[in-house]
Amino acid sequence: MKNKRLVIYLSMLYLIAAYSFYNSYKYLKVDVDLIDIAFFIILSIITESLSVGFKKIRISSGFAITVASIILFGGFWTMVIISLGMAFRIYKKPDRYIHVFNTPVYITLFNISNMAISAYSSSIAYNSFIRYSFSNNIFILEFLQIFSFIIVFLTVNSLIMAILMYSLSNNNILQEFVNTFRFGLLNIIAMAPFGYLLAYLYRNYNVAGILILMVPVLLARYTYYLYIEVKTKYLETVKALMHAVEARDKYTEGHSRNVAKIVEDIARELGYSESRVEQLIIASYLHDVGKIGIEDSILNKPGKLTEEEYNLIKSHPEIGYNILKDIKDFGDIPHLVRYHHERYDGKGYPWGKKAEELGKDVFILQLADAVDAMSTDRVYRKAMPWDEIKDELIKNSGTQFHPDIVNTFLKIKSKKA
Repeated sequence: MKNKRLVIYLSMLYLIAAYSFYNSYKYLKVDVDLIDIAFFIILSIITESLSVGFKKIRISSGFAITVASIILFGGFWTMVIISLGMAFRIYKKPDRYIHVFNTPVYITLFNISNMAISAYSSSIAYNSFIRYSFSNNIFILEFLQIFSFIIVFLTVNSLIMAILMYSLSNNNILQEFVNTFRFGLLNIIAMAPFGYLLAYLYRNYNVAGILILMVPVLLARYTYYLYIEVKTKYLETVKALMHAVEARDKYTEGHSRNVAKIVEDIARELGYSESRVEQLIIASYLHDVGKIGIEDSILNKPGKLTEEEYNLIKSHPEIGYNILKDIKDFGDIPHLVRYHHERYDGKGYPWGKKAEELGKDVFILQLADAVDAMSTDRVYRKAMPWDEIKDELIKNSGTQFHPDIVNTFLKIKSKKA
């Protein structure tokens, strides 16, 4: 690892995790059967191994084991169970299986530390309701305990991941925290009732009770899998369509992919939700789909276009809109495709609409499209160096481009410089 900031962060995390284990063990008062602990470690490994990957995050039903563990065994043993479950999980990537023996030690230690610190912090919140409870109602007490455990666990876990992303790529910590928290909240809330029921059944029916409950838990995992499989195929279809469009024009190969990267950077810097970021990315892939309706002889013409030919080129946003408008659940994507050549001052095409009629998202796509066009060779000119592109953006801020989007993009570039 050459990233000094990352090395410092991981070193601190390992030390905090070691302290968490030590302090939790120091005050250990719960007598447990180690066979029970071993059984729950195996359950944790199984549920984490059956996690489902989407983008950079893996979703699992393992939080049900975490909740059951804190109820049954307390903080220290919960840390042991979920840390070992994370460390020894085995899951499949497209090209290979990932396990502890082919994972770098520092990643394994990070996973253990993340789980240990999250469990330690949330166990403190969980136990605080026993010492300082203001209610004698056992159901209210248990609800408050589990609720506080969930919120603290998710908050600490999200913060650890947000700082990691900042250390790796200088991403905005608050934005990464919010995105991770939102993404994990639904999964954790869905699994928490299973965890409570898991603890109840284990107390009353031992292993048989757990085996019965694992059926719906694994069914939940299968539901995640189906959702992500559909989502992945959907995105692959969009990308395939994008490649089909770009294959007709040798000068714009990779253009949509480049635009999508710029759009994603701007949207994340603005703190957009994952669903909104995803919508903008898909719009980026599809923004030139209307060029399907333009003849190759015009698209690839080496010389200057006639007025008639240029008018045909200018029709591609409307053609793209008509292709996409009737697709169900496509949100604002047809709108973004239709207006990605409009200008902030209302002098763009195809409709000459002004900024207040369009919304800021259109101008994220518009700027990204223009930046990549300036950055690459075209039939009519060579690629422009970054200093010239920057000057063009500043000069045309408030006329062609939305000033806020220009400022955000320049801020991103300065961070990466």
